[in-house]
Amino acid sequence: MERGRMETGVDVVDDYLDGGIPAGSLVAVVAPPQTQSELLLYRVTAQRQTLYLSTLRNETSVKRAFNRQAIDVGNPMVAYAEPDTPFDEIGDVVGRANTETNIIVDTANTLERRDHADYQSFLNKLHTYVQRTGSLGLLHCHGTDPTGGRTVTLGMADIVFELRRDVTSSEIETALLVSKFRGGSALTEPIKLELTDDVTVDTSRDLA
Repeated sequence: MERGRMETGVDVVDDYLDGGIPAGSLVAVVAPPQTQSELLLYRVTAQRQTLYLSTLRNETSVKRAFNRQAIDVGNPMVAYAEPDTPFDEIGDVVGRANTETNIIVDTANTLERRDHADYQSFLNKLHTYVQRTGSLGLLHCHGTDPTGGRTVTLGMADIVFELRRDVTSSEIETALLVSKFRGGSALTEPIKLELTDDVTVDTSRDLA
């Protein structure tokens, strides 16, 4: 039976995606590290119970960032995976989440630099979890990954969001591309966004 869609918390994105992201999807969010791409993740945490698995910032830093947001971020659970935390232990943390919990990995870069076979196995288990529970799995990816782990991420992901940033002498232009949508239609045009202390639609110019 086909499951419904889950809102991203960004109305314009949900409109483009016919209501949101299909439940059970693994989503890669690829963005330059110097952008406000975390706001896209925070919008998702406000929609549903979320396990926020950080591989860079410790729990205290993540919780402090949540508390300082101008937008509603919900009440996500936060876990920190240190650089040497085995994939099995990370998987155990995910497995202890209840069945109505989305999973966010911020960032995937640290995991992408590990053994690719182990990383692929972890993603397959994560994918199985979100499919079984009708949840979402978001993999926040900064920049590019020269080790080849990014190829594993993008290949496993059902949906790929790409955040692009163009800086001119007078303005910063930000666009979200949905370049992959397994089982659906990728978008043929970018979604113009403004990322300040919130995510809003930018209707002031044409980026197409």
